[in-house]
Amino acid sequence: MIVHEYEKIDLVIPPEFRRYFSEKWGEVRATNYCGALKIGNKTITVLPKIDKNNDDANLRYLTYMLSYVYDLKVDESVASTDTESSPILELLISIFSRELIREVEKGLYREYISVQDNLRVMRGRFLAGIDARTNFVRDKIYCEYDEFSPDNPLNALFAYAINVCRRITKRDDNRRKLGMLHLMFDEVNPYYNPHATFHWHRLNERFRHLYQLALLILKHLNIRFDKVGTNEWAFMFDMNVLFEQFVGKIVQSIEPTAIIQAENNFGNLKLKPDILIPNRLIIDTKYKKVNDNELSVTLSYSKELFSVPKNLYIIGTMNTADKSIALVDIALRRRFTFVRMESIDDYLPDNVKKINEIIRDRRGADYLIGHAYFMGNNDAAFVMKYKIRPLLEEYFYGEDIEIIFEGLIS
Repeated sequence: MIVHEYEKIDLVIPPEFRRYFSEKWGEVRATNYCGALKIGNKTITVLPKIDKNNDDANLRYLTYMLSYVYDLKVDESVASTDTESSPILELLISIFSRELIREVEKGLYREYISVQDNLRVMRGRFLAGIDARTNFVRDKIYCEYDEFSPDNPLNALFAYAINVCRRITKRDDNRRKLGMLHLMFDEVNPYYNPHATFHWHRLNERFRHLYQLALLILKHLNIRFDKVGTNEWAFMFDMNVLFEQFVGKIVQSIEPTAIIQAENNFGNLKLKPDILIPNRLIIDTKYKKVNDNELSVTLSYSKELFSVPKNLYIIGTMNTADKSIALVDIALRRRFTFVRMESIDDYLPDNVKKINEIIRDRRGADYLIGHAYFMGNNDAAFVMKYKIRPLLEEYFYGEDIEIIFEGLIS
């Protein structure tokens, strides 16, 4: 089953997975989360709606963004995989198992680890204190020694990821490859520490991309077990976050000094821009859904979809005579369509029409007296004395307006 972001879904969503969806008035819709999930016996693929008529292309776009952000080795076989039967998680499991087999066949990664054991022969360092408390019959000796072992933290992570993937995959080829890996890692005790860090060197560097892929699967996988033991799972990505990481990595490839999710103080203003190039540029990324009928964006805090129709026009007015905002005016003119509103002469007294001719010649069209002064039941004499005259004194500060407008303002 394939759905797209923000589309309606006719399913009952378990509580553990509701954060990926919105529910209003009994209607469940996908949100900005894309990926795959299994509910009951149904597997649902949630795709971004980038290409309206091509779900294979939408899957490729999502896969490409993931591979670029997480440095995954994804080949062209992913692009040709059937979207309906192979959600994004199955694709990543396939890549993970295939690449891990390829590397393990070259040799399982081993490292020296410290082992304490009760042996019949001396090996390594004698642990006298433990031996005294443990061995009352002197047929064994407690000692500590180093062993070149495959049971190390990196392999433990791989073994854990293998076990998790075996429980949820439905593809026969994935099951076969994961079964092979399970045998290859039979000496490894599986465990997962999401906060563990690894020291990469020449012996384990070849496993780094597989480590990234295993973390990608484990961190985004949400598994639910119902009362009868049926596995239900969700493997979802917040497209807002993924798009921000995608754009950020592109920017960093061009400008290495770029900082992703940088918090900074700009004077008294504290901001957290998505991408910051110090002292040069702030970039705010927005992942939007655009179609023929509306423009939409996911609100930052409520995570709800906010849309406006394309036939909505916002009309505002501004006073072009105020030159103190000239720089702002220039910025606004790059972003909006401007329609100049001239005075309507039908509302203006004859003397004001002549005043406007003088103003146009000496100050420009932005300073003309508008018709709003004389609309309604305004007293023309009052308007001339207490509104027009002070305005003209401001326009022609330091000059004698009686001479400029001879007989027109008395």
